[in-house]
Amino acid sequence: MIDRFDEIGNLFFRRRKELGLTEQQLGEKVGVSKSEISKIENGKGITFDTVNRLADALGVSARVELSPKASVSSDVIHYIVMSLGLFARKYKLTKREACNYLSRFKGLDFTIRNYEAEHQLSIQECVEDMAAICKRNGGEVS
Repeated sequence: MIDRFDEIGNLFFRRRKELGLTEQQLGEKVGVSKSEISKIENGKGITFDTVNRLADALGVSARVELSPKASVSSDVIHYIVMSLGLFARKYKLTKREACNYLSRFKGLDFTIRNYEAEHQLSIQECVEDMAAICKRNGGEVS
């Protein structure tokens, strides 16, 4: 799993590149060394203060969002497991391969978020929906 700090650092890296700044130039704007900018862009040493100072220097806004994790009921889990098994069988994948594919291309997220509607369809229709969502997100199963 990608660490959230790595993602934040990467966002700062891309924005710095968009503006054509070197690590040295950005460091001077923020008041830190070139090596500190490198660490931050690699997800190390990130603090709220650092995020705010970098955001100001790069002309972007930063926002922290805290939201409760949704719990998944045993009914949803049972439905997902059945759908996953049928998906794996239909596309001649192992369950692990199917799970990785559906996770990567957001088919599982879609099914969990839309469980209330999806579970009223047949499992075959759910599998078709998952495949369509994955295709829309760059996946290709055959």
